[in-house]
Amino acid sequence: MEDVSFQSKEKKMSANVTPNELGGQTSVGDERELKSPSLSQVAYRRLRGEVVSGVLRPNERLVEVELSERLGMSRTPVRDALVRLATDGLVSRGKHGWTVHEYTREELLRIYETRAALEGYAARLCAVRASDEELVVMAGILDEEPGEDVVDDADFWVDQNEAFHSAVVRGCGNPRLIELIERNAEFYFNYRVGQMYTVDELQRSLDGHRELFTALEARDGDAAERILREHLFESVAVLLTKGRW
Repeated sequence: MEDVSFQSKEKKMSANVTPNELGGQTSVGDERELKSPSLSQVAYRRLRGEVVSGVLRPNERLVEVELSERLGMSRTPVRDALVRLATDGLVSRGKHGWTVHEYTREELLRIYETRAALEGYAARLCAVRASDEELVVMAGILDEEPGEDVVDDADFWVDQNEAFHSAVVRGCGNPRLIELIERNAEFYFNYRVGQMYTVDELQRSLDGHRELFTALEARDGDAAERILREHLFESVAVLLTKGRW
């Protein structure tokens, strides 16, 4: 993908200071931080969101002085954020400095297995606990179409994917499960990955969302859990054929 695409996404992500805001989710811990966030917390949430969303690419070098200038803060909070991201497994520090972690095939499979377990159960709970109003929101997300101002349809589908999955997770009504899912957010269908998909593959992903919504609307927890898990495993199968994994 051309760098200009990532620059546009970087500007978009810079307006969203927390990774959870990508899907409107806020964990218990984030609520405490949002009341009086330190610069280290702001830097962490900004950079974490950019890594998970794919704005910062695998193996991309992270230069402290450049990051501090872009974020408008000193190097100390940026360094603190990078150390925290390293603990999360999202960045690595070698003899040449900080870089965004590049996942192996085995790591991707493990991430998606974990997502399938956690988000699959969240979908089961969502089917029986989500309010009618929450289902209306989900339907609205799926009915959205790219506007005339949308430069790249793939980016629109990435945003829609994030919004829908986040709405399903929120609908489970279990704050502990929601927080656990957020804390395990290491790799998602992001802008970089979206550019790898063909039109047919994007359509199949959307069809999977609609199938899941049908199960949620029918209050069928068994079907919702099965469909979401199958959807995630189909996604990782596409990833493993598209990337350098």
